[in-house]
Amino acid sequence: MGDVFVERMVKKKFESTDALVVAGVVIGVTVVTFLGFFVGLLIIGMPMITLLIAAGAIWGGYKLISMRMLEFEYSLTNGFVTVDKIMNRSTRKRMTSFECDSCEDIGKYTENEARLKTRSFDTRVFATQFADHRDSWYMIVRSGKTGKTLVVFDPDEDLRDAIKKYIPRPLKFEKFGRN
Repeated sequence: MGDVFVERMVKKKFESTDALVVAGVVIGVTVVTFLGFFVGLLIIGMPMITLLIAAGAIWGGYKLISMRMLEFEYSLTNGFVTVDKIMNRSTRKRMTSFECDSCEDIGKYTENEARLKTRSFDTRVFATQFADHRDSWYMIVRSGKTGKTLVVFDPDEDLRDAIKKYIPRPLKFEKFGRN
């Protein structure tokens, strides 16, 4: 078997919860700026403090809003999988990494969600396009850094086929049959 490399990017959809967070941040920045103006000019009499408070609030608000713009990258290289979170197309954070041969279970998440919510895991990684995890898959794996990990993600058919090659044979036959 030659080298196998599959990489996929999934952009998280902007949903109503994201809109509520953005609205809350905008309201918060407005309130902090107003309070900064009130304290800086009227109470202390220092306009520079007003500008610093306003600039800090706007910068903080921008950072909070940009953290809601997420993409997830899944890469598989010869049975080793990494899942990264990319915020605002600038900051990358490794969520987990594992060998496919450590996989204990795999399947469609929505069909097993109730059972998986009651199980105990060291880490739960949700790297999906939608907050309700529709059309998502799960893997239960052992990772050196994150321990027993539930990974919920949105692999396309090519990535699923690549993963099938590296999971333990009994699990592959149980979940996917002989194909």
